[in-house]
Amino acid sequence: MKKWPLILLLIFALASIWVFGQRMSKKQPGVLGIVTPQNFKIGALLPLTGKFAFYGEDMRNALELSKEEISQVYNVSLDIVYEDSAAEAKLASTAVKKLTEIDRVPIIIGGPGSTANLAVAPMMESSKTLFLPVSANPKLNAAGEYIFKLHPDYDGEITRMSRFLYEKRFRRAAVLYDSSSDTQTFAKDFFRKEFGKSGGQVVAVEGSDSQVASDFRSQLAKIKQTQPDALYFFLVEKVAGQAVKQAREVGLSQPIFGTTAFASPEFLTTAGEVAEGVIITDQPFSCEGKLVMRDYCERYIRKFPNYQPTQYGAHAYDAAKLITMAALQTNFDKEKIRAELLTVKGYYGVSGDFTFDAQGNIRDKDFVFRIVKDGKFEDLEK
Repeated sequence: MKKWPLILLLIFALASIWVFGQRMSKKQPGVLGIVTPQNFKIGALLPLTGKFAFYGEDMRNALELSKEEISQVYNVSLDIVYEDSAAEAKLASTAVKKLTEIDRVPIIIGGPGSTANLAVAPMMESSKTLFLPVSANPKLNAAGEYIFKLHPDYDGEITRMSRFLYEKRFRRAAVLYDSSSDTQTFAKDFFRKEFGKSGGQVVAVEGSDSQVASDFRSQLAKIKQTQPDALYFFLVEKVAGQAVKQAREVGLSQPIFGTTAFASPEFLTTAGEVAEGVIITDQPFSCEGKLVMRDYCERYIRKFPNYQPTQYGAHAYDAAKLITMAALQTNFDKEKIRAELLTVKGYYGVSGDFTFDAQGNIRDKDFVFRIVKDGKFEDLEK
């Protein structure tokens, strides 16, 4: 009889240890400091309609792919609230107000469309919302300490093309650009300056608002009169395809050059056969690139068979993973996440190297040259 109280005491003690252990297991470090599922909400301000819609859809697909993998690998339930910017300042501002005041997201990943991004950057800074736009406009570099620009500056890309054109003995270039885009407007001014430094001459500059019209024939006819030996277009995917097609229709047979914004199936489909020979500067990302890129493309296409991955989605995919890792390392503290992101140097993701400068911007990458051959972009053998 005297043994029963001791046995009961032992059972109670073991039960207490088990309950304590269950509670503590929820706090034990696992992958990057966490074991139990954590809920984490972020926003995504993407151009899901309008001239950049193809890239916006690509980014949404990439974010959904990253969301699945973050759940599996990091045990985090990532909730992404999507809002359409249409790459327009007014719509983007309304969307940001909803994301920050109603959804109360601490972080927003942004798509291309510098006019919209420049408009909302002060709102992000004022509300201390981390904003990571895939934008090439250098004006965003100094937009504030909560702005992390994911796309390298356009000037690095243009500098490379300026040198390339001069090395290939082109001396008289003509420019066609989208006057509704702050980034493309900056690009045409910067190219004129850079090409002039090399000894080249920009003999014509014609702009058109792609939001109003996509017929460039009158501008191209004016360009034709100046007799350039090269055409450099600062336009985006489908619109760029229309311009290339129309250039050939008005009798411009000169070589055509473009930027990373050409690198999409929309450009190739719209331009058709006349896209052959077009040369662009592009990001290192390619579905035929390094193993990590090829693997990403295979998984992407399996999940979204009707889409072709681009570097915009690749940037968003990497950004979501970097944000999650930073959140886990800082116990989901926004200010600490910001500080953690500033330490990212040499992270090689599916979009290539991720290195933020002291202001939180990706400033440069090893741009490559690609040419349209047999209906697709291939690396140009220089």
